[in-house]
Amino acid sequence: MLELRHVSRHFGGVKAVDGLDMQVRQGEILGLIGPNGSGKSTTVNLISGLYTPSGGSVMFQGEDISALPTHLRAQRGIARTFQNIRLFSQLSVWQNLWAARVERSSGWDGFKARWLAGSNQGREQAEQILEFSGLQGKRDVLAGNLAFGEQRRLELARAAVSGAPLLLLDEPAAGMNASEIEDLDQRIRALRDQGRTVVLIEHHMELVMGVCDRVVVLNFGRKIAEGAPQEVQNDPQVRAAYLGADDNDELMNAALAA
Repeated sequence: MLELRHVSRHFGGVKAVDGLDMQVRQGEILGLIGPNGSGKSTTVNLISGLYTPSGGSVMFQGEDISALPTHLRAQRGIARTFQNIRLFSQLSVWQNLWAARVERSSGWDGFKARWLAGSNQGREQAEQILEFSGLQGKRDVLAGNLAFGEQRRLELARAAVSGAPLLLLDEPAAGMNASEIEDLDQRIRALRDQGRTVVLIEHHMELVMGVCDRVVVLNFGRKIAEGAPQEVQNDPQVRAAYLGADDNDELMNAALAA
């Protein structure tokens, strides 16, 4: 579905991503992990179009999208969340979902027409996502007035309601408590079961190791490991990247379970 071919992004002399080759298979949950500053969020920004590559190409469903702006990538079926929540805080929960759905399907003209006139199909889809998010009782509440965990759920729901087959989740568990993370685990699995493909960027290793089908590990902008969660967890290069040494199993297991 998605392929990064020797992709790089340089900021002056800093090589945030350096010759990255990575594939995302349709229908999988792929974890993208690494220490702080390893290039994870830069990679997501390259996929979603916030950054253009300094070199290499981003391929999506057989098309080179490296030069496409963000909104055209969204129309082609790539949706994302952010580390720092970016909701329309002065719109209601329902309006946030409605805006996300119509923008992808028909652009600004369709947005105006459907916002004013409504669409039965669109409303049904938004209602389904509202139920999926567990926010039915908050549909008319302003997004900015939601609790933090509810805002996280709304951001995930807003990405899902777009209908995009590829979802990029950038640290969706940040700031969540244990019960909220467990709930997030189930929602990500449900999205995969609905046929979505998910790229999960996350520091919470228990979530990554539990929910992901495959994991890619970055360090200093380069891929250092790839494979099943257990394989990656036991990889000496990964252990060294997280701790600076690979000879302390107890510390490493604690780091990957934190």
